[in-house]
Amino acid sequence: MGTNLKYILLFLLILFSGCGRDGPLLTDMPVETISAVLDKEIPDLMQKRHIEGLSLVIIRKGKSSISKSFGYADVKSNRQVDEQTVFRAASLGKPVFAYILVSLARQGIIDLDTPLYEYSAKEVVKDDTRSKAITARMVLKHTSGLPNLGGKNKEIEFLFDPDTGFEYSGYAYLYLQEVIETVTGRNLNKLASELVFRPLRMTESGYVWQEKYRGRMANSYGASGEVFPSREEPVIGHSAWSLFTTIADYARFVLHMIETSNTQHSIASVMLSPQVDVADGVRWGLGWGLQETTPNYSFWHWGSMAGFRHYVVGYPKEKTAVIVFTNNSRAFKMVDEVMAMAIGGGYPSYEWF
Repeated sequence: MGTNLKYILLFLLILFSGCGRDGPLLTDMPVETISAVLDKEIPDLMQKRHIEGLSLVIIRKGKSSISKSFGYADVKSNRQVDEQTVFRAASLGKPVFAYILVSLARQGIIDLDTPLYEYSAKEVVKDDTRSKAITARMVLKHTSGLPNLGGKNKEIEFLFDPDTGFEYSGYAYLYLQEVIETVTGRNLNKLASELVFRPLRMTESGYVWQEKYRGRMANSYGASGEVFPSREEPVIGHSAWSLFTTIADYARFVLHMIETSNTQHSIASVMLSPQVDVADGVRWGLGWGLQETTPNYSFWHWGSMAGFRHYVVGYPKEKTAVIVFTNNSRAFKMVDEVMAMAIGGGYPSYEWF
């Protein structure tokens, strides 16, 4: 029996005996073995769970070691997912926006702890003095007291006093975006291009629709098979939800976070500094969630909108990460199984969100 086959059989025995989900981090497992297991198991999982398309990148030893795509970006036309398929990244745009904010803070353009009201003179909740207390740091660590997006025609109100609790808030991100665009005189997409996309060679990413996405966008699918066709919008970027990107581009961002996280005073080190306790084993930094994992902590985030379901986890000290993009609303359960095969480990965040 070949060495690689022995690894595969041992790996599958561990995984399907119930130990894989909370097993060890697979940093010593040969890349070839993991690649072979993914090729064998993912198509079956996708068929079993009725998932149309999936892309993933695994980072090992500080480089992208495995990149794979399976299934369809558009079932009707039989257009397959590949490395250049453009996904709606949803909330995975929030860590990118946080990177922009910390970069601007380093330039002295904004102070993370100065109330945003001092920059814009706008009360985010009219006639509520608590509006004058919100800072950029509170927004990025989700302690602003503002609610999440959702609920049309609902008047925005504070859920608690700023910086006295935790509430994941896309609305707060949009408020912060408005302030930053006012202060800099540049829109979100231009800021992202200048501070993130061009420096990191994320050539296929943007917060607004671009003509080059035509014919490359993934459709997304609901639990009952309904189709959410890709649309040529928005034309105005939204920090909380409108990021377009490819698996290869987002992997460059995650790899940059890992590469620079241990450099003192780097943007990544600031973002990954714990800010607030959220749940057992789960904290929040600036833009990224943080979690207690073995052997060392990891950063993470998810993306979820109109059938898209994505998850990212990165281990700075081990220089390993996995990025998984999917286009079906049922996919989170399968993503959990894919992560067990891809890098192993156990994740408090997956139990929490």
